[in-house]
Amino acid sequence: MDEKALHDEQRLMRMMRKTLTSIVRDTAPRDGNPSPLTEATVLGIKDCLMVISSRETELAQLTGRTLDERPRFTDETPTSHSVKISSIPKKTH
Repeated sequence: MDEKALHDEQRLMRMMRKTLTSIVRDTAPRDGNPSPLTEATVLGIKDCLMVISSRETELAQLTGRTLDERPRFTDETPTSHSVKISSIPKKTH
């Protein structure tokens, strides 16, 4: 597959995942009311989300990306920093 096709498929997977999770969020039971979705529908949504997640993982591997990437603002200060172990002085007891 070429890069554009992979990018388009990643976009499609993201759109489907967001749409399904929005449907679940919008139809979540509130105030003690039963869910409007049948158990079969809930299982179908779970299965779809698992397939989408699996394909997103495959696409990430094909494009050399990791799934732990998160958006960051360029002016955002990092929440952590690395320290070389060799720069830590040894304690003498």
